[in-house]
Amino acid sequence: MAKIGSDGLVQGPQPNEFEIRKLTTKLGNSFVRLTAAERRKVMRTLKQFTFGKASSASERDLWSEDEAKACYLLLKPISPKMANDFRRWTSEHLKIGRNYKLVLDSLMGTLDVRAWIEDPESDFEG
Repeated sequence: MAKIGSDGLVQGPQPNEFEIRKLTTKLGNSFVRLTAAERRKVMRTLKQFTFGKASSASERDLWSEDEAKACYLLLKPISPKMANDFRRWTSEHLKIGRNYKLVLDSLMGTLDVRAWIEDPESDFEG
């Protein structure tokens, strides 16, 4: 909610920000419960979804609902829980219009960090 202070209007968190944080945490929890081999498969799938086959993909490019569904279908055989959490996460981003490839790149970084926190001795590189 916006507050008015001595400096004028101060913007608070966006309405869906809490939901997105919650969904990101759920995705991270699902990710760290996977085996190392499954995590690598998930990261390869997410990288393919984010950047595709074109090396010139921009982080400002948008991804579509169809692309998210295709990624969900690739994740489902690896981990149905991870795929469902991913579907909810993408749905929320599409709803608020924050479906930039940069958001996906950020998600992959978050998942890398979560994996490292769970097992700092591993040399996991998605």
